[in-house]
Amino acid sequence: MGACRKARPRARERLISLRTWIKRLEHGAREDLASFVLEDGSRYYFNPESGECFLHSMDCLRAQGECEPFPEPPETLKAIARARDRRAALNQLYPNGTFGIFPYEPEALVERGELVPRSMVEGCELGEPLPDLSE
Repeated sequence: MGACRKARPRARERLISLRTWIKRLEHGAREDLASFVLEDGSRYYFNPESGECFLHSMDCLRAQGECEPFPEPPETLKAIARARDRRAALNQLYPNGTFGIFPYEPEALVERGELVPRSMVEGCELGEPLPDLSE
């Protein structure tokens, strides 16, 4: 009977060390990630060095040039629309400003959480054919 009592604390110690090990792994996996809090209180993690949002912007520019609708936005942009502080989340993704390559109206995103497409070509509206500059 004495052996059973000793085994239980050891099992508890192993469980605690396993939990500690898992928490260390989770922390290490998030070390290179940025995050922001969503409206529901959960946290969204993203890689700030990922090119997914830049590539999405380029896909939107191509789509505008071909008079097609913009492709589906990446999860990070959708998450910004659900962020508790959308302005801060957008600034995390674009810390030095969007430089005109953000394919959505920044104010609509920040104020209402909406991803409203905008023209990425100066002087042209969405859906309007772009002038042929090949000559």
